[in-house]
Amino acid sequence: MFYIPLTTTPVGWLVLGLGGYALYKSGKKRGEEEAAAAQITAVPAPVEVHEESAEKEGEQ
Repeated sequence: MFYIPLTTTPVGWLVLGLGGYALYKSGKKRGEEEAAAAQITAVPAPVEVHEESAEKEGEQ
């Protein structure tokens, strides 16, 4: 099996740095998506939908 000591070689530091950067970027992107989703508000239904539902309730 191929083994690279991660903390004693420059290649190891490069692997650790790239892995950490990838985790940072994915976490940042996920946080931005969650923040954007929290800003979305519910859109009220059009008036026609409310009128149709009121008519259906009266028929039953």
